[in-house]
Amino acid sequence: MLTGREKRLSFIFMIACILSSSFTAAAITVLILMISLWIVSLVRGDASIIDMFWGGGFALVALAALLTADNTGPLTMATALMVILWGVRLFTHLNIRWRKEGEEDYRYQKMRAHHGDKFWWRSLFTVFALQGGLMYLIAMPYMTALYIGGDAALPGLAVIGLLIAFGGLAMETLADIQLTKFRATANAGSGNLLTDGWWSRTRHPNYFGDALFWWGIYLAIVAATPEAIWTIFAPVLMTYLLVNVSGAAMLERRLIKKPGYEAYMQRTNRFFPKIF
Repeated sequence: MLTGREKRLSFIFMIACILSSSFTAAAITVLILMISLWIVSLVRGDASIIDMFWGGGFALVALAALLTADNTGPLTMATALMVILWGVRLFTHLNIRWRKEGEEDYRYQKMRAHHGDKFWWRSLFTVFALQGGLMYLIAMPYMTALYIGGDAALPGLAVIGLLIAFGGLAMETLADIQLTKFRATANAGSGNLLTDGWWSRTRHPNYFGDALFWWGIYLAIVAATPEAIWTIFAPVLMTYLLVNVSGAAMLERRLIKKPGYEAYMQRTNRFFPKIF
């Protein structure tokens, strides 16, 4: 029979074990991050602050899961560090762009106009909670791997997955650099289109590189921890978002109005790069 003190210690130990789980640590991280960003957005009157933390949030989730993981193999740790690198890179890129634009992104302006005076509290759910939930789901593969831990089952295949992820990160980074340089030199309103470099192979090389990165991460995770195979919904979800929701589809509804874009569409693949 346990004494009162032993019961209290057992309860505290149980709570500590729950909080040390990579899943729980990630959930708490996402919750705190999104509520904090929502409050900042109310103060600044700019909900587009969430965009830069799409990447930064993944980095924080990976860091939280990594710090609370036990018995983690080197390849699983390398995968989490790769996600952190991806997140920091994307956060930096979008932070610079956000500072240059100096106003709320047009998507959130439309939402603000649609919801009117109710946007301030509805944005908590339609913007921040929604993106926080998506972030948690897409992060599920490496959270699972960090939770299970252990040595890699197929280390060679895990390395291949990491190389694929690095290739996607490199492609995404180079495409963003090319786009940034183009925007800095293009004459506003001239209708000029970026059709060189990676943008001659696909109309959305940054989005394709993003999808490639997450499929590489998934492959590395499953090769290291086969028990995480069920999390295939994560890269599928990310790819769907990039192609059909907030990525290519949304962007092209605006770009189609630019002179020459229809001709560009006819000669350039939408998503998968044209190799030859």
